[in-house]
Amino acid sequence: MQEKSPHTPDQQAVRAQDEDAATHALTEQLLQLDGPGLNHYPAPVAVIAADGHVIAGNIPFFQKDGLCLADRSGLAAPVRACLDAVLGLGRHTRCSVPGPDGMLVFDLSALPLAGMPAHWLLQATEATVEVSMRNALIESRARYMDLVSLSGESAWETAADGCFTFVTPNGIAGFDPRQLIGLHPVRLLDPGRAAPTVLPFTTPQALSHIDLWVRHAEGQSLCFEISAVPLYDEAGVWQGARGICRDVTEDRRNRAYLAELRSNERLLARITEVFRQKSNPDDMLTAAADACLQGLAASGCQVLGVTGGQGEGAHLVPLVSVGSQGEAESTLTASRDDDFDRKVRIVTENGWSVLIAPTIYGGRLIGAIMLWRNPTQAAWNDQEAQLIGTLAGQLAAAIDQRAEYLRLLDASRTDPLTGMYNRRAFDDELQRRLNRLDRDRRRAALLYVDLDNFKTVNDLRGHDVGDEALRHLADILRTNTRSTDLLARLGGDEFAVLLEDVSELDSVKRAKTFLLAGSALAQYSGNAAKPLQMSIGIAPYDPDKRESVTALLKRADAAMYHVKRSGKGNYAMAPPPGDGT
Repeated sequence: MQEKSPHTPDQQAVRAQDEDAATHALTEQLLQLDGPGLNHYPAPVAVIAADGHVIAGNIPFFQKDGLCLADRSGLAAPVRACLDAVLGLGRHTRCSVPGPDGMLVFDLSALPLAGMPAHWLLQATEATVEVSMRNALIESRARYMDLVSLSGESAWETAADGCFTFVTPNGIAGFDPRQLIGLHPVRLLDPGRAAPTVLPFTTPQALSHIDLWVRHAEGQSLCFEISAVPLYDEAGVWQGARGICRDVTEDRRNRAYLAELRSNERLLARITEVFRQKSNPDDMLTAAADACLQGLAASGCQVLGVTGGQGEGAHLVPLVSVGSQGEAESTLTASRDDDFDRKVRIVTENGWSVLIAPTIYGGRLIGAIMLWRNPTQAAWNDQEAQLIGTLAGQLAAAIDQRAEYLRLLDASRTDPLTGMYNRRAFDDELQRRLNRLDRDRRRAALLYVDLDNFKTVNDLRGHDVGDEALRHLADILRTNTRSTDLLARLGGDEFAVLLEDVSELDSVKRAKTFLLAGSALAQYSGNAAKPLQMSIGIAPYDPDKRESVTALLKRADAAMYHVKRSGKGNYAMAPPPGDGT
């Protein structure tokens, strides 16, 4: 059975008329542009039909370019195209329309009007500035990311817990951003380097161009230059940091290499200047060793020379030594005594690191330079070994100069015929020994030896026989004295012997020994009537008398001439100084 409507046809007609009246009244109210209707709303708003027909709108709606047609009867094409997206409860969309200075952006939303079927309240909120700023921010961020990427830098941010919250796509130290997000930056630090005072990733203050050594994902050590700023909230509470970093490992290594080169150049220049300022080769080598000790942070340094020739018997002996050896003496000795080749060597034993480099001059091995470091210092490395090799080349000339200097000095102080000291060297050495005797309160005796009838040998048998006789006398004196005694040829056929730590009786015994051995000189005599023999004058030395070298020689010489005047071939004792003789 068909259900009947609760209202009669007449009642339904009345109801429809009432609804039309209400709709008409609401429409009239909305259309009151000078009343409290749509114009009271500050943003563009309009009443539209489903077909896009504009029923009513406020002044901002009609004044905004691009929202409606010129005759205000309908929506502009871009807005009309978005109509289907916005019609319905809570539906909204964004629409771009052309304006006099470019595109305008509106956020559109529509609400159905109660009591007005198929009519909606369309609201248009302009978002041009917001969108422009957002686009500018996005573009700026993209540009920043591009610049960071092109510069080889990595940008990052950390949070209040110190962990990474953002890392640019190129990552840091070989780590992908996904590996770093949530990771604390301290995990990146190189454990082989000293930890920084302030970690840039968690800095409470702005930092600029700070070097930080980190460990690469593959294990190698890298240096990053980091600039960072802290992040604080409105209450002043630290919330993290952000910054940039770039790999400067190669640059820092190049800087270190150049700094080392400059340091090496200064060291070489210093040694060269030392060579120019010092005239004595021993002073040159000592100053050079001291410069190496200071310039290379060594515990000690020795400059060595070769003795025993160039064959198997050759070995190294210290010429000068500076610094301390401590417990390294055995290591140093072993390093010197090893089979030495012509290459720089690094020897490590018991924690001591020894660097030894040969000095080659004229193709000959003439010595070496040796430096050492104690166990608390870093061991020598290949770069330092290369520098020492260069320094050894500089020292080679000084070592050779020293050897030549000593040869010349020895020649200037040595009698070429006998190999004994000459008069000049004897006077210098006698003065030095007398000073020591005075200091130690020890006695000595000076024997002045002269050959009798030597002129007859040269005149009758020639100078060659005379030279042979002088060499024979030198052998007699050397054979019958101690290695500590001082012997010299003073000139011609005059010789002198200083005997230390002897009494007058001992000096007489030694003179008698000389005379007895000197009987062999008769074979060189010019004739039997004038045999070649010795006359000896003895001058005891008493440290209490403070006698000069000249006075001592004079006393011994006077005693010798006393023997000659008394028949020759004997000895005589000089009176003490101050007795008028």
